[in-house]
Amino acid sequence: MTAEQDAFRSLAPEHILFLTSTLPRFEGDMQPSFVLDQAHAWKAERAQDRVTILAPHDAGASRSEKAGEIEVRRFRYFRPVQWQRLAYPAILPNIKNRPITALLIVPFLIAEFFASFAMVRKEKVDLIYAHWVMPQGLIAYLLRLICGTPYVIQNHSSDLEIFSRLGPPGRALARRIIRASDRLFCVNTRQRQFALNLFKAAEKERMQSKIVTLPMGVASDFARKDRSSYEKGSPFRFELGTISRLSRKKGLPFLIETLSRLKKEGIYIATGIAGDGEDREALKTLGEAADVEFTGFLQGADKQDFFEQTRIFVFTSVTAGSDVEGLPVSLLEALCVGKMVIASRDTNIEMLPEWDLLKEQIRFLEDPSDIGAFEQAVRDVLGLDQGELAERSERIKAIMSRYRWDHLIREYLAAA
Repeated sequence: MTAEQDAFRSLAPEHILFLTSTLPRFEGDMQPSFVLDQAHAWKAERAQDRVTILAPHDAGASRSEKAGEIEVRRFRYFRPVQWQRLAYPAILPNIKNRPITALLIVPFLIAEFFASFAMVRKEKVDLIYAHWVMPQGLIAYLLRLICGTPYVIQNHSSDLEIFSRLGPPGRALARRIIRASDRLFCVNTRQRQFALNLFKAAEKERMQSKIVTLPMGVASDFARKDRSSYEKGSPFRFELGTISRLSRKKGLPFLIETLSRLKKEGIYIATGIAGDGEDREALKTLGEAADVEFTGFLQGADKQDFFEQTRIFVFTSVTAGSDVEGLPVSLLEALCVGKMVIASRDTNIEMLPEWDLLKEQIRFLEDPSDIGAFEQAVRDVLGLDQGELAERSERIKAIMSRYRWDHLIREYLAAA
């Protein structure tokens, strides 16, 4: 045990309340698990703490349960429960696909506030960890005004930009929420700069230490094992693959178009797309021309097998209106296990502090909609032999070892 770990573990026990608008609802759910992974890492590092997650309820989900040593509570925000259609799979796409869903925002905020308020008052919460500035940061801000409970915020992607779209009142509210927090964590340097730019010069300087860049991590058990498979010599099931929500901002139509063009040139590339989402059927129809295999949502051993059976990973995120990417956790997973990747600018991979080292090892794609450039990138990476891939894999894993949750959580604890 390091001196730093010893110091963390010697502190008095506290009750940490994580607020989030997304969390797996049941076994096998496609919802991202990064909040739960972070909570588990926190508990592993500070076993004396009580860690609770408060998330939106959904039909079929339990109102209260244990996930290992983590307590999970879910708040209802509309009745009948079948009409709770705001939070899952994600708030912005739901509103975009069905604008009437926006009518649920007010009851959602009210329900989340009162559920959080009840926990703070009755269960002695020492720190609120709010994922997303909006709406959870707003809830934490109100609770600090009323109850004095300190909070930190995790900014993921486009939530701060939503405040800016509301004009001067929205930006003023964002500044209030950030000022009252103990720390604002941003998943990449672009989001950090966006947050700093909300403030005028004098205050901006004071905010430099409060607003910091720390991305989400990768589950430690998953990242510890070598899944690159480049040294085994056995054939891969998929030459190209990706793990992604099947949605507009992931840029998957450009991948499929590139594969279709290569197929017409007589080059067939076995490709697997793992995941689920609102654009599933449309993408499956597109993928028929390129013989893409859609595996569905994967987790556990199935997800691990997909990593080991895929030679090159592709991440083609694009900005879709106000729905922008933060930093895909699946991209971090691929890098942490040493996979060669093709990654677009809108994944924000260049916003990683390690980018200067990483850019020599992977293939960067400026714009996935430039199919000619995309096709060349695919040709280039598939032209690398196993020996070259194995060497790059070792370098990538060394660069990205920081992002295992058992390592990264210490940076969060030190800052929070």
